Amino acid sequence: MQTHFKPQTFFADTLQAQAGELMQRVSTSAPGAERSRLLRWLLVGGALFMLWRVGRSVKKLFWALFGVGMALYWSGALWWLSR
Repeated sequence: MQTHFKPQTFFADTLQAQAGELMQRVSTSAPGAERSRLLRWLLVGGALFMLWRVGRSVKKLFWALFGVGMALYWSGALWWLSR
């Protein structure tokens, strides 16, 4: 029996911990300059996380499309589709 185990990376753990800490500080701080600065850092962290996730997804998408392209090429379907 095979099980799929995906360990979380150090980067993801650190980013999640920092985002949680910033979120806690934002929720407890009073409105003002300090709160807007914390919100800005929280948004930057969220944007970095989203870029990291998109980068990982693009790599998987590339290999999936490459596999489909190779299957079309070697089966001869690419020639039939391109006529």
